[in-house]
Amino acid sequence: MNKSRNTYNYIQPLMLAVSVAFGILMGFKLNEKPENALIYTNTDSSAGHAPVGRIEELIRFIENKYVEKVESEVLITDAIEAVFAHLDPHSVYLTPEEVSTVADQMEGSYAGLGVENFMIDDTVNIASVLPDSPAAKSGMLVFDQLLAIDGKSIAGAHLPHDEVRNMLRKEPGTKVTVEVLRNKKKRQLQVVVDEVPVKSVHAFSLQNIQAVYVKIDHFGATTYREFMDVVETSIGNGKAKHLILDLRDNPGGYLPEATNILCQIFTEKDRLLLYTEGRNDKRNEYKSNGKQFFQIEKVAVLMNEHSASASEIIAGAIQDWDRGVIIGRRSYGKGLVQEQYPLSNGGAIRLTVSRYYTPSGRSIQRDYSDRVDWENDFDERLKNDGLFVRDRDGETEETHYVTLVKKRKVKGGGGIYPDIFIPLDSVFTYEHAFYVKDRLPEFAFRYVRKYRHLLPTTAASFGQWQITPHVESNLRAFYNNQNEEDCILLPDQLRGFHHAIKEQLGKWLFGEAHAIRALQEGDPFFKMAAMTLQQSNKLPSQ
Repeated sequence: MNKSRNTYNYIQPLMLAVSVAFGILMGFKLNEKPENALIYTNTDSSAGHAPVGRIEELIRFIENKYVEKVESEVLITDAIEAVFAHLDPHSVYLTPEEVSTVADQMEGSYAGLGVENFMIDDTVNIASVLPDSPAAKSGMLVFDQLLAIDGKSIAGAHLPHDEVRNMLRKEPGTKVTVEVLRNKKKRQLQVVVDEVPVKSVHAFSLQNIQAVYVKIDHFGATTYREFMDVVETSIGNGKAKHLILDLRDNPGGYLPEATNILCQIFTEKDRLLLYTEGRNDKRNEYKSNGKQFFQIEKVAVLMNEHSASASEIIAGAIQDWDRGVIIGRRSYGKGLVQEQYPLSNGGAIRLTVSRYYTPSGRSIQRDYSDRVDWENDFDERLKNDGLFVRDRDGETEETHYVTLVKKRKVKGGGGIYPDIFIPLDSVFTYEHAFYVKDRLPEFAFRYVRKYRHLLPTTAASFGQWQITPHVESNLRAFYNNQNEEDCILLPDQLRGFHHAIKEQLGKWLFGEAHAIRALQEGDPFFKMAAMTLQQSNKLPSQ
């Protein structure tokens, strides 16, 4: 047992970066399509060196003969993207910069400072500083404003994110001089760049229901190790026996990390978890290994319309084997497997090579034969009440499958359908609701920076705290200053955003993990999961 525990020792990693980040762009916005999911990287360097063909020949003629000077790299990129436009929406070309960003994002660490930032009024604001990070050791504090990097002014310079990011992309051990504004005084700090871990798992124990809550942001290279660290601390030490797995807004990631987690949920050996098949790929099955280190009893999985790929693999396997209950809304619907091949320019192509299927044979890939319909799926679900009423979500779906233990009917195609439906809050019927929500992080940061003295000082007291009229009046003023004349928040609409406002305030006050725990009482997903775990093992029928 001690040997297995030592296997999963892991240092505390970095909070996810927001907006302009020092050395890494993390996160998948709610309105972005989660394309970088379920990735296999082919490391064969020869894969990117195909013989010169007609496209390259055409570019060379243009470079040498065309009447005006052209940017050949722009032409090549446009040509590649035109080719991919004829393929599925998840086969994409990645520029060298995007390859670097994805590598940082997925590999579990990056060379940087260890801070979270917000770009406000053309200035990078420090939103959080990771303990023991290079930034913390240099004396950098939350709410510092970054003025210059190695003598080059960046405040108000309207520099692109990539340029600021590259100014801080140094080899570990490199010294970087940053100038910050703190309490209206300029300060110079020396920061030594180092490897900073990127955390993908947030968790806490719930002793009242004997459960551990685990939120996974994405499936990176260290996600399984982080997950096992949490399970060892909670279930392994007897503090919990049930699991609430929160996969909301999780766009996917590395397949082995997801299947390794499933192996800890299924005790049986050789239980089919998923399989993949493609035109040039024979059927490849992924099965449980029977090496469960800690006993997990009941399982509840939380998901929404932005849960994709590896998240859907986990939900699909658990649902097909009747291993737990799926709570939320129909998932994104990405059932395609990509392999990544490097190109000679430092970029890469991510090419779909097969489809994956749940144990019962379901393909969860949404139909993309009409690209416009595929891109507008979320808007159509919102327009047709598919996010508010269960029966409206996929009501034309005719393909049904049967779970493998209790023989329940489950739908196939277009994502994983939940066992228990949680509707989107009715406030999102308001025309400008998503605009309001998208700007809440900035509002909350500004409010905390200015009115920290009016807010609770501990996460425990924050859990009982309610949004005040002062917060509401400042929120109205904030949106009025955005020149959005039509964005008028009525009292009922404002109340509908209270939970989202509190979530963002809590994040800047105490960090994401503490904010999640403080907000559990007002989360309908969480409340349903807690209630379900306290009931019998019988799952609700669909």
